[in-house]
Amino acid sequence: MIVLRCALFALVLSLASSPALAWGLRGHEIIGEAAVAHLPQTLPDWLRAQGARDEIVYLQSEEDRLKVGRPDEAAWYREWSTDHYIDIGDDGKIAGAVAIDAMPPTRDEYIAALYGTKPATDPYAIGFLPYAILEGYEQVRSGFALERFAEDALAATSADTKATADAKAAAQLEVERRRALVIHDIGVFGHFVGDGSQPLHVSVHYNGWGNYPNPNGYTTASNTHASYEDDFVVKYLTLPLVLPLVGPAQQFQTVPQVSIDAYLATTLHEVIPFYELQKRGAFDLADSTSAAHADGVKFTAARLAAAAQMLDSLIVTAYQTSTAIKPYTGQ
Repeated sequence: MIVLRCALFALVLSLASSPALAWGLRGHEIIGEAAVAHLPQTLPDWLRAQGARDEIVYLQSEEDRLKVGRPDEAAWYREWSTDHYIDIGDDGKIAGAVAIDAMPPTRDEYIAALYGTKPATDPYAIGFLPYAILEGYEQVRSGFALERFAEDALAATSADTKATADAKAAAQLEVERRRALVIHDIGVFGHFVGDGSQPLHVSVHYNGWGNYPNPNGYTTASNTHASYEDDFVVKYLTLPLVLPLVGPAQQFQTVPQVSIDAYLATTLHEVIPFYELQKRGAFDLADSTSAAHADGVKFTAARLAAAAQMLDSLIVTAYQTSTAIKPYTGQ
């Protein structure tokens, strides 16, 4: 069923007018598959169950599928499509003003910093990827806490000899709903984690080198982005190539902004290697035998694996740190 749904949405997207999709549907799917395959035993059984894994994998591409309505949905597209990228300069700064290793703590402060440049910079033209990841993580963290509260309420209701069958059923339903929402939120925010491992999604050189000094003669072709993350990935990348490269999940600070920014900075450092590989013909779709091709596949597999590890790490951090969240009392 999942394969069929992905195939149908891929067909719809291929017929629609839309921009390049980070890693394409298959690339995001591979990231999801690799991530759920490495979920640590410290996470609850309900999250590691096959149904949950399948849903997380399917939802990895949902934010790209939703771009299908772009021609008639300008309001949505203006607000949400900009979460998929951030255009960082070769100096590690956004619009020459905000360093990737010193990002403001909130989206609002980031927007204010860019509008405060001379001349003012439209943050929607630059992108919000770090905040899409951070905000998604925080929603998952709160979701884990709410699921725990629902479990506690179910236990209390089950132990209450005066509780009615309807009360017990309602408590059980609340647990199931909370779990479904956590799974959904992991799948959706995981997409942006995946975007963050694609070098062309964190650089001003996002689709060819662009109108910048280019002494090394890197490509300026306008199909660079889509050809790599869509065509090359679909044709040459597979889950078995990525799985062995996924490292163990790490636990970050409760607010993992430093780790997220470091993750994006690491991806930024892969921009030049990407263009060097492209210059060698590593991503030539007609070549499957050269040393350059092998290097291109290895490079891409490592990028997909980095996303899977980061997703696992953020899930683990959200789960572990959610124990500090207390039930809302209305005060």
